[in-house]
Amino acid sequence: MFRHSRPYPYAFVLRIRGVRAVRRMVWGGALILLGVGYLLRNVGLIDNVDAWLVAPALVALSGIVRLFYEPGLAGLASAALRFAVAAYLVVVIEHIGGWTFAETWPVLLIAAGVGMVARSLCRRDATEEPNW
Repeated sequence: MFRHSRPYPYAFVLRIRGVRAVRRMVWGGALILLGVGYLLRNVGLIDNVDAWLVAPALVALSGIVRLFYEPGLAGLASAALRFAVAAYLVVVIEHIGGWTFAETWPVLLIAAGVGMVARSLCRRDATEEPNW
């Protein structure tokens, strides 16, 4: 009876599909890495301590996916921060230099804060509702 016409939001549909693709890539890669890790552990090629190295691999995978799906300075900064967190996790898990999580957990807080500030400075907020 009443027809309400407004333009179809193509840009927002593509944005949502892009986010879904990124989530599927990260979760699919996570499942693959977890499966390979548990398979190697069950065969006896790695032990339980080495299985924890899957976590930094997942963070690095999300950085690689971020590089491909979010071009520009914001994507590069986000990927670099994820690679830094992955490197930090490897150092903590392997106790390189005697560093442990108990001694260095504030580094994660600093990295999260830097990431939030960098994202707010480098990224345009495209999630606002259009003014039709």
